[in-house]
Amino acid sequence: MLKVFDVMSSPVITADVLDSVSKAALIMEKNKIGGLPVLDERKQLCGIITSRDVRCVHHNRIVADAMSKNVVHVNKYTTLWDAKSILEEKKLERLPVLEGCKLVGIITRTDILVKIGRHTDPLTGLMTGSYIRYLAENILKAGNELTVIFFDLNGFGLINKKHGHVYGDRCLKIVGQILTENTSGGLYFPGRYAGDEFIVVTTEKKDDAGLWANEIIKKIVNITKKNGMPVNIAAGVAGGRRKNARMEIHLSATVDDLINSASLASTLSKQYCVPVTFSN
Repeated sequence: MLKVFDVMSSPVITADVLDSVSKAALIMEKNKIGGLPVLDERKQLCGIITSRDVRCVHHNRIVADAMSKNVVHVNKYTTLWDAKSILEEKKLERLPVLEGCKLVGIITRTDILVKIGRHTDPLTGLMTGSYIRYLAENILKAGNELTVIFFDLNGFGLINKKHGHVYGDRCLKIVGQILTENTSGGLYFPGRYAGDEFIVVTTEKKDDAGLWANEIIKKIVNITKKNGMPVNIAAGVAGGRRKNARMEIHLSATVDDLINSASLASTLSKQYCVPVTFSN
């Protein structure tokens, strides 16, 4: 799971609370940056000054007169997706990163968007497994039901060998399109896990998720057949009721267990030639 510390800039270029606005402007111009965290006499974060702030006051004033004092910040263990949500909600361009009271980095909207952009699968348009894991952990954190559905195309390696990778890519695109079109209601969140494997997380109960997965499999079989590239697909479903919010330290391990259980269940589906298998 990507955290802020994976992307943040450090050490941080800062301004002192008693610096002149003109000095802050020169620092920003020299380093080609649009904002500076401001430190007080104890070297603790007390504000932030941006290029917009600089343009609104006389350059002979001190930074304390121009800076924004209520600084929205994150800690270095905040996920990139949470940091992105904060930036969007507060309409900000950058976030100082604190460890305790110490300023340890800064992260910008551009930093986040570039990194997160790498977590969108370019072939199918689905999110990657990392983002789906982030969603799954947040579902657990809120104390909600979590079910994981693991889809696996049968014999996909043979399809590539027999017909070529262009043919195989078309199949993967069709699967991605079907998942996208059938998860727009906000209950199911699909991603491409790896290769010919797809993952979906949902707040629906395991039995309901199994029925949904079965319908998805039927659509994939029918549509790929109509397009002259028939594929078979198996699914495994794992989940359980969460009556209370999970301890944050256990979230990742719980998600790992559910993904592994769903993956093993999909393997059983292949072995027994059934569309969907539920984990125990």
